[in-house]
Amino acid sequence: MMGGNLQASPFLWNIMRNRVLLSWVIAIISVFGIAFAQNDDAAIKLRLAQSFEQNGDWEQAAELYEALFLSYPQNVVFFEGLRRGFTQLKQYDKAIDLIQDWISGKPGNPSMFSELAGVYYLKGDERKADSLWQLVIKTDPRNPSFYRIVASKLMEFRLYDRAIQLFLDARKGTGKNDQFSEDLASLYSVFQQYGDATQEYVTILNARPDQLQSIQSRMSMMISRPEALLEARKVVETEKNRRGESIPLRRMAAWLSMEVKEYSAALDEYRVIDKLTKASGNELFAFGQTAAQERAYEAAAKAFQEVVEQYPGGARFPFARFGYARAREETVAGPDTSGSRAALPDPAWPVSETPQGFGGVLRLYEAIINDYPGSDFAAQSYFRIGVIKQERLFDLDGARAAYEKVRTLQPHHPLASEASLRIGQVSTARNDLVDARGQYLKLMHDRNPDIKQQALAALAELDYFEAAYDSAETKLQIFAASSTSDLANDALQFLYFLQENKFANPSALASFARADLLMKQRKYSEALAQFEECMKLFPNALIVDDAKMKTAELKLLLGRPMEALESFSGVAAQSLSILSDRAQMRIGEVYESQLRNREKAIEAYERLLEKYPHSLYVDKARLRIRMLRGDAL
Repeated sequence: MMGGNLQASPFLWNIMRNRVLLSWVIAIISVFGIAFAQNDDAAIKLRLAQSFEQNGDWEQAAELYEALFLSYPQNVVFFEGLRRGFTQLKQYDKAIDLIQDWISGKPGNPSMFSELAGVYYLKGDERKADSLWQLVIKTDPRNPSFYRIVASKLMEFRLYDRAIQLFLDARKGTGKNDQFSEDLASLYSVFQQYGDATQEYVTILNARPDQLQSIQSRMSMMISRPEALLEARKVVETEKNRRGESIPLRRMAAWLSMEVKEYSAALDEYRVIDKLTKASGNELFAFGQTAAQERAYEAAAKAFQEVVEQYPGGARFPFARFGYARAREETVAGPDTSGSRAALPDPAWPVSETPQGFGGVLRLYEAIINDYPGSDFAAQSYFRIGVIKQERLFDLDGARAAYEKVRTLQPHHPLASEASLRIGQVSTARNDLVDARGQYLKLMHDRNPDIKQQALAALAELDYFEAAYDSAETKLQIFAASSTSDLANDALQFLYFLQENKFANPSALASFARADLLMKQRKYSEALAQFEECMKLFPNALIVDDAKMKTAELKLLLGRPMEALESFSGVAAQSLSILSDRAQMRIGEVYESQLRNREKAIEAYERLLEKYPHSLYVDKARLRIRMLRGDAL
């Protein structure tokens, strides 16, 4: 790797071996000696030199370090400062003389020999630099630290290929083929040799299986590149097949599969892991939870179902049943992010038919209630039934009945407070604002501060619906002292909206609020007519842009996306509107989600980046562009 024939006597090598520790002790004593042995003038000069150094004024820094070093020639801090100064000023001969004098007085420091080699390299004498680096290694060829000292200098000069070769040679020198894997993995990553890097990580994993999480953390940056992730999967797959029962390798393979959203492949790995570890479904259950968190509901449902069917007497059985019902609820409600939507097998536990739509999901929850009456599982199932009937089926009576069951079964459970909040929402949707207010007022005494804040925000909204704007403002102002939670941010935006429109045109605000309440009650056609009436009666009111945004959203809900786009475009075209960037973002989302027009969606998001570079939606728009182009996994 490195040329040159500089020879060192056995005496010199022996000195270097035996005095490394002594030299570092002397250095440490020198550092601490500043506080005790130097006068105030030296301390002031040191701080001034360090200030010049930080500002890049190396001439003045070096001048001060030189004066200090001449006064205190044993002080390592002054020596290092002067060495850096000479090197930065490209006064390499001075730096070489300085280091050689230091070595002659304090032999045995391999780091200093490596520094001397570095100065020769900067001077252009690569042969001499290589000879000195070889000298460091030959001091003790079986000492890993000496290889790392030289490698760190090579990497400082971006000689990564030579650093790699050094570590490969070091394996021969030390006789340990599994050594320096961490160093090599990092270097291979820099060189974009992702397969080799992964091989080194696998070597570490095979030697230290408990380091899996640490290895995954280190690999995460590398596999952010699609080509690196592809190479990593190939290497791990090969190694896994070679060492079929290696549980850590299978965990790594599952992790990499999830990184590319191939959750079915990850589930295959966890099936094997569960059997190899004799986990009785615990590994499958843990995977199901992870998949659900990643919104890969199809894979989560399969994992939970297998736990239920294969381990009916296990401790995870009721948890898995509820997990399966939740995962099925989500698959019916919206898109699965796992990239596949394979059909799920029929559940084996007692259900009258294969779950189809929300009706099937409701039957899953009802079966849990029947099998575990009065339990926490029953309360959670009643709550989910309430949510489905409220949000998906708009069965307000059924929703309230389910929430009431939650409060009856678990009156002191946090879920009971959540149920009360939901009952307030149901009462608002039924236009029973008196009952809604009563529900929220009771929650103002709840022990959970988050529940109290949600109830307070809901009370402020009721005040708004009833044109009690001053009362609404008083409640919303409490959020000014709150944390920057989403709820607090929403409340403060609502407060600004009220303050902006209350004095400008209270009649327009009242008209807008009536339409807003109709929209909340899902009376979409009536709400649309009311917003349009508001814009017609108060065409110059500040609230008109808000009304346009609402009409656009209502048109989407009524299945009229092209008309919605026209309304959003009208707001986006108004450069002075504070809602223009939001409208532009919604244009992109409509093209992407409603009309499935990828090109138009990208065009709309790019328009936002161009026209509103400081918008709060910039990061989200960039992410959507990358996703649509296939740049992000």
